[in-house]
Parts: sequence; structure tokens; C-alpha cells
Amino acid sequence: MTLDDIDAFVFDFDGVLTNNLVYLNQEGVESVACSRADGLAFDVLRKLNKPAFILSTEKNLVVEERAKKLKIPAIQGVSDKVEAIKKCADKHAFNLK
Repeated sequence: MTLDDIDAFVFDFDGVLTNNLVYLNQEGVESVACSRADGLAFDVLRKLNKPAFILSTEKNLVVEERAKKLKIPAIQGVSDKVEAIKKCADKHAFNLK
């Protein structure tokens, strides 16, 4: 398999685009840490004309904001990630092989 055989990339958010830690302040507000280096990888995927998506079971503003910064769509609040990927593949005519 080569890069040409891949139609798109789908990334989870927590633990993939974060360090998998949750920080809580004294008011109970959560935050996460993301790496700025990820932005470079998404720039490369764009240059290679390879679509990328964030797929998350949670619906969280931080996921939406990070996706905007990375200039990729975020699919959030899904309970069945396999079904969500199938729907995305159908919508964009991606080959799941």
C-alpha cells in the first residue's frame, strides 16, 4: 500500500491530537494540551490533497476550535465511530479498502 491508495485520514481527538491528559482548574473547567507540531502534518496532508477529519465521541468546543485551527472538519458526538466513518466515506466517495 502506498500513500496514493489512501483516500482520507480520520483521527480521534483525545490521546491522538492531545497528550491524553485532562487538566482541571479550581472551578472544574477542563482543558487539554495539543501540539502545535500537528499543524505541520495537516499542512502536508493538504499539500498532498489528502482530506483529513477529526472523529470524536464527545461534543466539545475545544475539538471544534482545534479543527478550525487545523482547517479540517470535526465530526463530533458520534456513538458509533465505524458507522460515522462509513457515512463519511459514502458522502465523499472514499474507498474503505
